[in-house]
Amino acid sequence: MEDLYPQDKRGRITAKGGATEWIHRQSGTAQLLPRLIARRTRGPLFLADRKAPAGTPTLDVCPETGRARLSYRRAEEIFEENTRLLANPLASPEDIENLDGFTLRRTGPRVCRLDRAG
Repeated sequence: MEDLYPQDKRGRITAKGGATEWIHRQSGTAQLLPRLIARRTRGPLFLADRKAPAGTPTLDVCPETGRARLSYRRAEEIFEENTRLLANPLASPEDIENLDGFTLRRTGPRVCRLDRAG
């Protein structure tokens, strides 16, 4: 969370090989981010619903809540479940549970833009 810059609508990430890259957010995401952070000032941004098990690396635990970092697998499940209606706009509400939503891999390049810091 320390690498988020809300005023600039961007965040710093470290890519493979140690290169610094910047991810940019659109206005909607920038407006929702403070609600997601919920007054936390450090630790992982996306948290699991439960406490981290013993032995979890320090960087994967929120020091303020003790909750574990949300796994990529679980993030994918949540995203897919919550985008079923968007992916299938003509589906009836009764059928939506049996349909697929978007995946993070399928939307990644369109949702997030990376700029290399030089």
